[in-house]
Amino acid sequence: MVSSRNIHFAILGIILGASTGYVFAFYNAQKSQTPPALSQTQAEAEVPAGHPEVNNDAMLAAMKKAVENDPTQPEVIIRYAMALFDAGHFTESEDWFKKAVDLAPNNIEARSMYGAVLWRTGKKDAAEAQLEAALKIDPKNIASMHGLALINLEKKNFVRAEQVIKQIEATDPSYQQLGDLKARLKTERGSD
Repeated sequence: MVSSRNIHFAILGIILGASTGYVFAFYNAQKSQTPPALSQTQAEAEVPAGHPEVNNDAMLAAMKKAVENDPTQPEVIIRYAMALFDAGHFTESEDWFKKAVDLAPNNIEARSMYGAVLWRTGKKDAAEAQLEAALKIDPKNIASMHGLALINLEKKNFVRAEQVIKQIEATDPSYQQLGDLKARLKTERGSD
């Protein structure tokens, strides 16, 4: 017999069943959209979730092959040189940044990074020349100014270091590492 009470229970059952089905479907959809956990290597490299494991040597070999296939593309050479730099292969990185600068002498990124790798390999005068050349192309290049400030701090040329730090501040007063540079100048100048 169909009574109003049975109709109410039927409607309530439909509503509860639909609600339960909706919640279940929602959680399953959320679960499928949650990215997989990062491996230790990915977490250390700040790689996005779901990115496949990449062996540095394999990646460098593939990049080297791309550069060797077309050694006339400065952007490809710069990416390869940057990967070498990041992997700590400074001498090889230096060679490739030099090639990039030779191909594209007005490329600020190549010239600035060439200066950085020269500095890392102990060729401070050559590094300074590259960074100064980069600033002639783009006087507001913070990376080149930062490198020059560090080189001049190491050389104990505090007057030039202070000039470069002031140039950074005039270009970008919110530069994150400006405070560190100022503190280092003050410390090293005081310890002299």
